[in-house]
Formats: sequence, structure tokens, C-alpha cells
Amino acid sequence: MDKANVADYLQSTRDVEGWFFPIDAYLFALIDTIQKDEGISGNLFEIGVHHGKTAIFLGRAAAAGETVGVCDVFGQQDLNVDRSGEGSLDLFTSNMRKHGGVPGNRLQIFSRRSDRLTTADTTTACRFFHIDGGHLRADVLSDLETAVAALGADGVVALDDPFNPNWPGVSEGLYEFMRVRPGALVPILIGGNKVFLTRAAAAGTYEKYWRRPEAWGQWIDSAAYRFEAREWMGRQVQTAIRRAWVDLDPLAAARDHLTSSGWKSRFLRRLLS
Repeated sequence: MDKANVADYLQSTRDVEGWFFPIDAYLFALIDTIQKDEGISGNLFEIGVHHGKTAIFLGRAAAAGETVGVCDVFGQQDLNVDRSGEGSLDLFTSNMRKHGGVPGNRLQIFSRRSDRLTTADTTTACRFFHIDGGHLRADVLSDLETAVAALGADGVVALDDPFNPNWPGVSEGLYEFMRVRPGALVPILIGGNKVFLTRAAAAGTYEKYWRRPEAWGQWIDSAAYRFEAREWMGRQVQTAIRRAWVDLDPLAAARDHLTSSGWKSRFLRRLLS
């Protein structure tokens, strides 16, 4: 997916309820582009669907022959212990039909808790695995184990909310996983609300692009962030850094989040200046 594809996705899914920062949509697409340029193929899988905001993106990114798998408790909300999201199978399938871009025979839906997934469900050849399910420590730990088992040699895991103070269980689960499974995954990229990880042996495949900002930096349409390497978990990790924090300077943050294209953006920029 290129920059124009992402812009079209963001525009066409504005009414689909979900939590997907535009910067992270561009980073999903960046990973997708790198993988396709590097000849990395495989399936795509998501834990935690809600109404399909990010699953739609995965459906659009999937190449011919690749499947998209999703897992959510959907209507079984008694299994949603921490109440993180409230999936709807009807809304999800409707949104996928309208926006998803992947034919039904390449979309697999698992209505269950993610800790019941097996490699027969996820396959062991995923090039991209998105985790946005239960936000408790045990759920995140289990989902990361599931992702590692499903991941192909050069695949990437994207974990939602690792630094979100509203959901401290996510960071707790991530750090516990890194402690008990040292080297199983390493961080390569930190987005607006996602962290991207891969196998240590595959990290260089992606990180070589960070050394060539001209190859990707202008491709990401977000004036609200700049990118710098930050030390984390013993590595230099490419990191999306906010130029302004909404709690500290709301007008500056709003201006930064408005893109430079389009008369509406120009009007709003002037209004907020």
C-alpha cells in the first residue's frame, strides 16, 4: 500500500468505529511495502477486531493468495474480562464487505477467546500479526506467544497500546514476555500507539530502511511526528516522536495533526493560528 492508498483508507473508513492513529496506518503500510519489496509473503492475522477498523486495512494490504484471519469474542462479552472494546460480528462483516478488499474465501473469522487459538487457526506463515485484544497482562503474554508461533521467518508483530497509561497491563505483559522469552522478538519501530517487533534475525531487513530516510520519510503523511532513534530494550529503535502534546499545547497539537493538503486543512490551520 502506498501513501495514496492510506489516504483513501483513512477517508473511506472515517465512520468505522475503532482506534487507529493515522500515523500508525502509514507505518502499517510502510511495513507492508518493505515486505513486498523484499519478497516477503505470508498471511495476515489480527487479535481484537471490534468493528474492523484495522482488519479492513489488512484486507486491503493482503496480496493474492494471502489470507486474513481475525479473532474476537464478538457477542460473547462475558469473555471480555477487561472490557477493552466491544466487538460486533454483524458490524465487522458489514464493514469488511463494504471496505475490506479481501474476498470472503480468504477471510477467516474465529469467534472465541484468543487463548484458544492454535497454529491450525493462525497458520505458521504470517508476515504480519496485529495484537489488539485483551489488555490484561495474561492476555498480552498469551497473545504474544500465539503471534510468535504464527510468525514466518521475516514476519512482524504489531502490538497496540504498549505505552498507553489507560491500559498498563499491556506494557506489563510485553515486558514479561521479553523477560521469559529473551530474543524471541525484538523491537524495530515505535509508532503513535503501536510497537512493531520481529525476530532478531529479521531485524536488519527492516532497519536498513531506517538508515535511508529519503526512501520512506517523505512517504509518511504526518506533520505531527518526527522520527528519531531511541534506545529501548538494549536497541536503537526508530521512534515516532510527537511534536506537541495535546494536554500541554492543544492548539499546536491540532495544527500539527492537520495535513498541508486540501482547502479544509488550510482553512483550519489559519483558524487555529
